Amino acid sequence: MTARKSLALATATVALGTGLAIAAPAAQAAPAAQSAPSTAASREASAAKAGWHLIWGPKSHKPTKYWATPDFVPRSGTLGVNARCWNGGDGTKYKIDVVRTRDKKVVKKGGWGYCNGGWMTVKANASSGTSYYMRIYLKGKAHTIEAKAYYYR
Repeated sequence: MTARKSLALATATVALGTGLAIAAPAAQAAPAAQSAPSTAASREASAAKAGWHLIWGPKSHKPTKYWATPDFVPRSGTLGVNARCWNGGDGTKYKIDVVRTRDKKVVKKGGWGYCNGGWMTVKANASSGTSYYMRIYLKGKAHTIEAKAYYYR
């Protein structure tokens, strides 16, 4: 064997031995690393659940100037509702109020917006498990209204 081949063989042996020595601690750490993905997976699942969740709608009502929607029940303390209508430029405005069903108390009043097809959003503090509904008022001509409700978790 020539000196060059001996040197190459010795270098390969050292590199292989170093690779095994480095791989051994990684193999010992593997069980800990395997438990980490399950924790990370649970965090990802929780993160996937965090956000707005649809609880009612989207539903629409024929052309009208007032709509009291059916009840919906949020599963958290944060409630969001959306509504929209279209007008073709006739200047009709609309507003949304969020109402607690049991005592008809308005828990959040929305402002007035134009029926231009865009969604108006009203957010309210709510009690999880309590029924609410929307009162949607139109000022001007009757229009078809579309609405939906969400809770945030």
